[in-house]
Amino acid sequence: MNKSEWHLQYLEKVKFVFGLFVCLFSTEVHGYVGYERLQLSSSPFVVDSSYLSKHDIVYFSPTQLETEGFPMGNGNMGGMVWNTDNGIELQINKNDLWSGISADEFKTSILKHAARLRIDFGIPIYSWIHLKDFEGRLSLKRGEATYKSSTAYTTTKVNTWLTHNRNIWVIECSNFPVDRILGNRSLATVTLERLGSRAFSGWYGGWFAKNPAVGIGDTQSFISGRDMIIEETGEGLHFAVACRVLANDFQIKALNLHRIECRTECKNFIILLSVVTGRESADPVSSSQKLLDEAETYGIDRLRWEKDEWYDCFWSNSFVKLGNDYLENIYYLRRYLMAAGSQGEFPVAFNGGLWRWNRDVLNWVTPHHWNTQQQYWGLCAQNDCQLMLPYLNTYFNMIPYGTKLAKEKGASEDALLITEAHCFTGEQVSKEWNNMKNNYTPASQIASLFWEYYTFTGDVEFLRTKGYVFMKKAAQFYLDKLEWDDERQEFFLKASLYESAPIAYVKNPISDRNCIEQLFRSCIQAAEILKTDKRKIREWEYVLGHLWKYGFETLGDCGEVLSPAEEYYTEKRYSPWIWGNGGAIAFPASLIGIDDRDTRLGKAVIHLLAHSNEANAHYPYPEIAARMGEGDKALTYILNGLEKHQIYPQGLMHNVTGYPDNIYNLASKHDLLNRAYVIRSHDFFQCGMEPMSNYATAVNEMLLQSNENKIRVFPAVPSAWDTTEVAFTLCTKGAFVVSARRNGQSKVSQIGIKSLKGNMCRLQNPWPSNKNVMVYQVGNGNRKLKFKMDMNGVISFPTNPDTEYVITTEENEEPILYKGQANQFVKRLGSRSIGKNSGWNDFS
Repeated sequence: MNKSEWHLQYLEKVKFVFGLFVCLFSTEVHGYVGYERLQLSSSPFVVDSSYLSKHDIVYFSPTQLETEGFPMGNGNMGGMVWNTDNGIELQINKNDLWSGISADEFKTSILKHAARLRIDFGIPIYSWIHLKDFEGRLSLKRGEATYKSSTAYTTTKVNTWLTHNRNIWVIECSNFPVDRILGNRSLATVTLERLGSRAFSGWYGGWFAKNPAVGIGDTQSFISGRDMIIEETGEGLHFAVACRVLANDFQIKALNLHRIECRTECKNFIILLSVVTGRESADPVSSSQKLLDEAETYGIDRLRWEKDEWYDCFWSNSFVKLGNDYLENIYYLRRYLMAAGSQGEFPVAFNGGLWRWNRDVLNWVTPHHWNTQQQYWGLCAQNDCQLMLPYLNTYFNMIPYGTKLAKEKGASEDALLITEAHCFTGEQVSKEWNNMKNNYTPASQIASLFWEYYTFTGDVEFLRTKGYVFMKKAAQFYLDKLEWDDERQEFFLKASLYESAPIAYVKNPISDRNCIEQLFRSCIQAAEILKTDKRKIREWEYVLGHLWKYGFETLGDCGEVLSPAEEYYTEKRYSPWIWGNGGAIAFPASLIGIDDRDTRLGKAVIHLLAHSNEANAHYPYPEIAARMGEGDKALTYILNGLEKHQIYPQGLMHNVTGYPDNIYNLASKHDLLNRAYVIRSHDFFQCGMEPMSNYATAVNEMLLQSNENKIRVFPAVPSAWDTTEVAFTLCTKGAFVVSARRNGQSKVSQIGIKSLKGNMCRLQNPWPSNKNVMVYQVGNGNRKLKFKMDMNGVISFPTNPDTEYVITTEENEEPILYKGQANQFVKRLGSRSIGKNSGWNDFS
């Protein structure tokens, strides 16, 4: 190599490193989540990089409906991708495209779409009647969707992915026509459009704006250099979408103010898309083009390498191997979707996230807290605490609106109240709705997730500046609203039971009872950690000592269960089954667990589980069952739930129970709009994260728990998995990463623990009949440590920060290797499938 060649290579390396630096800098600026690669030398297993490829989602026929598309995203920008006869379409959505408050559209803010992209190759490449071969593949491991097809006309490949450091969507296209039929000529048309943004709030009741001009916005499409630009300045929005076709020849034409297209005869070309909002830049058009310039200069290969590195680090941070491959696939899909949707300014929209396909058709346009929080359950246990931040930051910024509402409801200026339905910009939409105006639980449930983030991360600065601030204000609302009963010498409360229409309020609702106890306990712990508010601690302790007692009642043949409330102020009786009221003391309140199984409270929760083998999509029954050690029941809920809710072949689910599920009967019509219109229900189908989050969170609880001031490994493994390998790497309270394996004989091997903050480790002995328990500190010659074991079998030992430990009964155990191969099959569970064969009959 001569000096000049060496110098050029050196400059390339410098440019590459500088590019990585810019990328990391952009990550900090734009709020993208950075993951470090987790290395665990204490783990009883090693996960090969090939493992996750076993959960590729594979289609062997093109999509027949848009809802069958593949969900894509980088946490801030994304959408659904699907096939048409002549190419693909994708809807471009973004996390922060919430409109201004619209009097014509339900008097709320609505998450609007950015644009639609269509690639038409001019010939039928995905039409079933012309196909020789087809494969669609979504790689969760790499965050890529690929379509390959061959017909008598041509052979095509479309590969698409998003960068994870800036808002760039990449679509790589190749099309090789058969010379004999098409003369070896390829012509592709790329169309960018925004045909307004018609939201259908209250569509199921016909409450949406009937004027078709509502939602059209103020769209401008134009050409700027090499780019197709759509700029929107209406509906309280300002954003720009820029599209650039990287090809040797192309022609761009603006068709009208809403549509613009580019044509190219290149057989290989790349499309770059960017979206920038007015929340990010005063000049979204220039900024969106700048993103494309930077991406083109940086290079597609480097962007792909960077994206792959991000995913490698992300997937390394947790792991599960279950006794059910189908459920394991759903688990990883949920983790993928949260990474793809929860790295923007706001939380994931509960009724479709970024993966909406029908422009802006939403079941419910206003964020509801119960649904929103469900999407964030279990993320800390999955070692995805970073993905919690959009949720936590949004609600922290909502404090001024919550304090104002609390004062309107008669509380002090130090109190905080959040309504069930609200805008992420702070407006409390349901403060006067009859079925929600007396629901006081959302702020305390939000506070519980602030506390959870601290307990899993040990981030004291977060607790001081954000977590405790929110928690204390939410607790003050209850201090202000509680009333005193002189005769009983206890506090009582009048409020509603969640969305309890037509019950305006009841006395002593269990939903608030759980929230008060959980919130006040955590506030006491937080104040003690921060060494503050001694007087408040005494107030909270006094309330806890004088709070009304739990009530009990009989539910059918189940036996004694917890009562929803002490007094019902209407004739309508509110069942302990609704919203999981009778089991919420276990989850999400975390007030009891396996240690309480034989108490009256514990038995009441377990009795409730006998009510049904199915759970509503919104109800946390799988988690409740797992928390109480009922692994068989938890699995039954999950598998029955998958049969009920997983309508779509890529694994997405309905976000409610009772939704019309005849999506493949395109002739079906439903009077969903009070006879204003009769519509085909499939046009209004929408995916949601609620049931999938319930099932994934339950899996975490089946494998690992830390809610009783100790770590339990495999606390609720169902008997169906006793003869299969089960393993995990997850996170616990106290900031511990725990890795454990259970072999096909139900034997637990060594347990690896990484202490992130140096807290005292307390582990329930998983080998109660084996007295030969040993604890080693990894490194420094694997020093054997002294530990204590109490009369309940809890092993405790001090730890150092960023240090690993092995707890075992056998020395020198060799780790097992878990490998995988790229999935080549459609997976099935009863009438459901992950993947697609014929399409029309998959769900018959």
